[in-house]
Amino acid sequence: MVDFGQYIIHGLAFGAIYALVALGFNLIFKTTGVVNFAAGAMGTAVTMILWSTLDRSVPLAAAWLIAMAAALLIGVLTEAIFMQRVERSPVLIQIVVTLGLLLVIEGAVNRIWGAEPKLIPSLASSKALAIGSWYTSANDIFIMALTLSLAGVLYLALERTRYGLAMRAVAQDREVAALMGIRSFRYVTASWAVGVLVAGVGAVLFVPLYGGGLVPTMMDNVAVFAFAAAVLGGFGSLAGAVVGGFLIGIFSNLVGGYLSTDLEVSLIFLLIVLVLYVRPQGLFGVDAKTRL
Repeated sequence: MVDFGQYIIHGLAFGAIYALVALGFNLIFKTTGVVNFAAGAMGTAVTMILWSTLDRSVPLAAAWLIAMAAALLIGVLTEAIFMQRVERSPVLIQIVVTLGLLLVIEGAVNRIWGAEPKLIPSLASSKALAIGSWYTSANDIFIMALTLSLAGVLYLALERTRYGLAMRAVAQDREVAALMGIRSFRYVTASWAVGVLVAGVGAVLFVPLYGGGLVPTMMDNVAVFAFAAAVLGGFGSLAGAVVGGFLIGIFSNLVGGYLSTDLEVSLIFLLIVLVLYVRPQGLFGVDAKTRL
């Protein structure tokens, strides 16, 4: 039982990372219907920018602000340069564009920063904290708290503000929204900017947990697990992204602990198939085209 509880506690920290990236998926999907498969690579680029600023002796807080500003800029430029040109194309074409961006960004990251593993500090102490017979750390608790806080802020912004109302109108029907005087391109661009920002936060928090250090392909598996979390929870649902992320984190940790890490991806997608067989809309059953 000690091992079981420890696997769950450890899985919650990773689940929080998956939840953050899944939130990034959902924010963009909500307004465009497109799954941004380049989210992980974009997060890696943001983390490399953070490392570069820290390497130049910039204070950690300032380096974080620079990296987050870079994340917003990456989202804005991606939408303005690439996605606007294919926004009237079939969704499949737009998804293929994001897959192309994944390869381009990873190649650029490798070219600019190299493939040597790099380290960045955690925002809280990684020293073990005892909780009965189990152990966690202040950093793990911080990651979980930040994930829940960001999800709460996003929920309030999208459900309780005029901005959120306008975004839901754009998501439901852009032409009708335009007739109502809503400039849909602003909200689509904003969703890309915030979506990449959230994924970037997840990537930066992931590095101290990742034994291999900061490398160009660091976020590939995280993006796969985050996609699984978004599907499991229900695309378009903020709550689904968070719950799905935590469930995937716990499940993958249990599989890795009791069976083999080689089986994690296979069994996670088997779990998703079983869940979707019963509930095709995901656990939360949200219609991604009508509400968050």
